[in-house]
Parts: sequence; C-alpha cells; structure tokens
Amino acid sequence: MQFAQRLIERGYQVSHNTAAKLLAGAGYRRRSLRKELITGDVDPHERDQQFRLIDTLRRQAHARGIPVLCVDTKKKELLGHRHHRGSCYSTDVQFVYDHDYRHLTTGVLVPHGVYDYHDNVGFITLGTSRETSAFVCDAIALAWQEDRAERYPQAPEILLTFDAGGANAARSLRFQEDLVALSRRLGLRLRVAHYPPYTSKWHPIEHRLFCHVERSFSGSILDSPRTALEAVQRTRTQTGLTVKARLLDTVYELGRKCSATFHQIKDKFIRHDPVLGKWNYVVDANGLS
Repeated sequence: MQFAQRLIERGYQVSHNTAAKLLAGAGYRRRSLRKELITGDVDPHERDQQFRLIDTLRRQAHARGIPVLCVDTKKKELLGHRHHRGSCYSTDVQFVYDHDYRHLTTGVLVPHGVYDYHDNVGFITLGTSRETSAFVCDAIALAWQEDRAERYPQAPEILLTFDAGGANAARSLRFQEDLVALSRRLGLRLRVAHYPPYTSKWHPIEHRLFCHVERSFSGSILDSPRTALEAVQRTRTQTGLTVKARLLDTVYELGRKCSATFHQIKDKFIRHDPVLGKWNYVVDANGLS
C-alpha cells in the first residue's frame, strides 16, 4: 500500500492493516468509476417522465394481454479464431490468434434481440449483413412469426420499446416508414416507446438478455455463424430465461432514404402522443382516425 510506504518513509512504524484503518477513518475506501455522467443534453424532467410512462404502458399492456417486447441490437461479433474473454469446458486446449487484427476476421454478425418483458423469453436474430432499419423490422417480424405469435394469438397490438438512436432512432422517418410496413406485414397495430437518449443501459434487454448471451460467448471460438447460433441457443439462467436464435442472410443496403410520398401520408398511419410525442407514437398500417 502506497500510503503505508509513505508513512514509513516519514519515520512512522505502521503496518498495511493500520494504514488501511487510518484511510477508512478518514472516509477513504477503494471505489470503482461509475458511468453515470450524461454525455448529451437531456431534460431530467422529461427523462423521468418517459421512464414513468414506459412503466405505465407496460403494466397496462400486461393487464390487457398485450405483448411487451424490448427490442435492440447487440454489439457486432467478429468471426474467426479470435480471443473471447472468459472460459468454457472443453476436452482439449483451444488455440486462437495472439492478436485480434481485423484482416484475420472471417465475417461479421449483427445480433438483434427481441425480449418478452413478462415471459422472460428472448429471441436473437444473427444477421450477416448490416444494421439498418429494414434489418431491425425483419428481425422483429422473424421473432414474432416464429415464436411470439403463437403465444399471443388474440393480441390486437404489440408494445415495442426501443433505444432512441441507431437504426431504430426515434427521429428517423426511414425507420417509421419501415414500421408501417411491419404493421402491415404482421396485421397488428404497434405501440412504440423509445427510451430517452443516453439511457440505453436501463433498457431491460441489456441486463435481462444481452449480458447472458455475452456470457454464452465466453471462452468460445466463434469461427462461423453456425457456431455463434449454437452458443446463443445454449443461453439459460436460473430465473428461467430461454433464448431462441435464427440466422438471417438477407443483404441490406446502407443509405436508403424514405420514399418521397411518405412525408405527405405518414400522419395517416402514425399518430404521436400529445405528451412526449417525439418518443411515443402509434403505428397502424390500416390507418388512424
């Protein structure tokens, strides 16, 4: 301990334990850094109001039998014989490259998650192309049609919660146009609520699904999409979380703009809430009165 060494250098006879007690008595203790300083300009009143609104929407949806789905894209996974932190059981030593150079990568996966808030069920779509609004909506449709539709056969709508940025940005007209197409595709009304900017770590999908999927990757060699898929499907928790996963090989185009006519007709299909409408709105491909 540096403090004890400094005291000794000044002529005091003190042990490390005594030095630690002196620091504790003065109010010092070992602390880790906390990532809580906001990096952008967000009205704290609006942020608190939005969190309370999302909680209210969840409880109301649950009471009505409406599915509550948390939606987000996890960080990209680079494929190849690359190092992953952690360890796993194996019958032999597994070798990976001693450097994670990009040119040693054999591919990239875009893991997209849909988490059923009340059922504690996750669905991961592993895209092999890019994260775009079209990819996000295709992943939601895949999760709904392959897993959640059977669970909610009578549901007239879905409550979807998103972050405020990225491919599903709250201000993106391209994303809103794709949501209208998704509503038409599923034949359901979509109730959308975005978490305020810079608050994505409080989105339940982060600490209820993604952290457990990341643990399934620990110590594993993700050398192919199939290997990653099998790792995701092994994800389990003692609280009952189960995870399904599918590969999505569709190629998505970057830089796509919303159609010119969407600006003129979007109000027929999208209605923003009177309060905090920038983060809350309803999408219905059948039209809104």
